[in-house]
Amino acid sequence: MPDKYYEERLEDMERMRFALDQETGAQRMKRKFREEPFVPAGVALTCFALVAATVGIKQGRRQYANNMMRLRVAAQGLTVGAMVIGSIVYSRQQQEEKFAREREARRVRNL
Repeated sequence: MPDKYYEERLEDMERMRFALDQETGAQRMKRKFREEPFVPAGVALTCFALVAATVGIKQGRRQYANNMMRLRVAAQGLTVGAMVIGSIVYSRQQQEEKFAREREARRVRNL
């Protein structure tokens, strides 16, 4: 059992190393946005709320600033939730692809 686990982790590390060597920063960012599209949206909303709250404080609009700070906290929570859900979905997709490859390898071996 530990050997199989070690081999799987080694395969994952090799795949990641290959992906990192072959893609530029912009390509990696585009790939990450495709894998988890709600995370960048949550980060953007969080930044907007923080800037808006700062402007509200500077202008003396306390109620507006407080509402923006509440929005910021909610956006951060949604971003963390999106990260967790996205990683779960991504890991399940990876498992399904791995099972499909193994199934295909068994099928080819039996021919």
